[in-house]
Amino acid sequence: VRHSEFNHGDEPLRFIQTWIKPASYGLPPNYGSCSGSADGRKNKLQHLVSNVKDTSTTTPVEINQDCDAYATELDKGQTVTLDLPPGRMAYLLCVEGGVKLNGEASLSKYDAAEITGGGGQVKIEATEVEKAETGDEVAHVLVFTMKEVAGAGRSDL
Repeated sequence: VRHSEFNHGDEPLRFIQTWIKPASYGLPPNYGSCSGSADGRKNKLQHLVSNVKDTSTTTPVEINQDCDAYATELDKGQTVTLDLPPGRMAYLLCVEGGVKLNGEASLSKYDAAEITGGGGQVKIEATEVEKAETGDEVAHVLVFTMKEVAGAGRSDL
């Protein structure tokens, strides 16, 4: 697989590249990109990436792995809820602004959280906002969900 990245315009570009290991070796290359839509992620979770084998949903990008990706841009004080079933875990990246998770843990710009614990709801509330490319003042968040794996993630904290 070959790829390259470049800015198609004159404005500064923020680029987040994510690599997800395929479910097995020998699969045909499968990759994609999606900008989503501002309306689709405004104060709600926009489902952008899913498992190609998951027939219960359709997303702009489908991959050969049990992984889903979502984006949201929240106005200050707005909340979205991620349903995390038992046996699943999540990785949440605060791209812009700040958020509070379940009224407890606070994340600022570029902070991330690994979410485990047997499933349940994760409430993501915008506590700080920044001006985005659209001109809106938002907290911008990316969320990846995947099968929970014992011992996954950092152990140095």
